[in-house]
Amino acid sequence: MKCNYCNRLISRNLTFKEIFLPQKIITEQLCLQCVSSFHLLETKNCCQGCQRQTNKKYCGDCIKWQRHYPSYDFHHEALFSYNEAMQEWFEAYKFKGHYKLRYSFAPFLQEYFKQKKDLLVVPMPISSKRMETRGFNQVEGLLEAANIFYQPYLIRFEDGISQVQKTRKERMELTQPFELTKEGQREVQNREVLLVDDIYTTGRTIFHAAQVILEKSPSKLYTFSLAR
Repeated sequence: MKCNYCNRLISRNLTFKEIFLPQKIITEQLCLQCVSSFHLLETKNCCQGCQRQTNKKYCGDCIKWQRHYPSYDFHHEALFSYNEAMQEWFEAYKFKGHYKLRYSFAPFLQEYFKQKKDLLVVPMPISSKRMETRGFNQVEGLLEAANIFYQPYLIRFEDGISQVQKTRKERMELTQPFELTKEGQREVQNREVLLVDDIYTTGRTIFHAAQVILEKSPSKLYTFSLAR
């Protein structure tokens, strides 16, 4: 069995489930060396709004966002720090198109979503132009690899250069690029919705998507990303 990311051989005793699902574990496992390079975020001493490390209740970014969205309930959750190792992983998965890497964090995502079974999961979309060049939606890929049921109710109608290539100022000035499908406009009403992204940076993209969902009166809106 080889590591999904670095292809090192993994040597350990298999569980009963893994013996009968050999193809599944080959694509889903990370070796211990790779696991140790990805840092899980702390849940203590962090911003209640976005999980950034701070001794204050809210970080400076979230305080600024609260001025723009005074009625929004700020509480974003993420699993991993967007450290150098995670940046390199996203470079391989998202930009170099190594689609098999969608399985890398499947066990972590499955564990997180165990507590979210009754929520309507909506992934962040990519534009049709981005889909043509990349070939896949990176967020949907992560969810599918972890067997998380979702509904693609958001549409991205505006596209430009990648968020990674934008400066912080350019990200903050991004105009509304999202809308809900007609079905989505009906289905999010009075539902608890979990909006899922891959990376949380300034929060601009998340808040734009959250805004169009909130306009249709969900009973509750939560946000989540793999990395922050």
